[in-house]
Amino acid sequence: MSACPPGSTPARSGAVRGDDARSRARGAAWLSLLLLLAVAGSAYLSWTWAPVYFTHLEVKQVARDYMNQAVKDANDEVLIARMVERLARVEVVKVEGADGEPELRPLIVVDPRDVSWERDTSTTPPVLRVSFPYEREVRYPLLDRTTTKIFSVNLENELAPADWGRLR
Repeated sequence: MSACPPGSTPARSGAVRGDDARSRARGAAWLSLLLLLAVAGSAYLSWTWAPVYFTHLEVKQVARDYMNQAVKDANDEVLIARMVERLARVEVVKVEGADGEPELRPLIVVDPRDVSWERDTSTTPPVLRVSFPYEREVRYPLLDRTTTKIFSVNLENELAPADWGRLR
């Protein structure tokens, strides 16, 4: 058995282990709190932004639909006008009108002059390129805040009719 140096007290092994356990418990509590906050933040952002991106996918589907119609319909102005009208119906919200009555307002507003609709018939097969920007207002629930996100649609499609192979 060794003696302790003068002026020091022998270390109690139980006291050291107890302090270590409390320190580990506090570290685990902080880590758990940090993970809980990360999960809650991710859920909140998903709740806020997932519908916005699903709407963007629907906007692209509408544009692709009118690009497919362009295979058989060469009247580009009519196709653009119909596409813009359809985009205005993709997502609407109820707002209070000037007269105090609720009215529906589209969230996706595209000006037909902002739509770039280019048919390239010099290539084989011919190609149609459609692009346009649009603004989307994003509301943050519980925070009573809004922000505006600018989305861009850039699509390219062949103008050749589908070849389904030999008829049976």
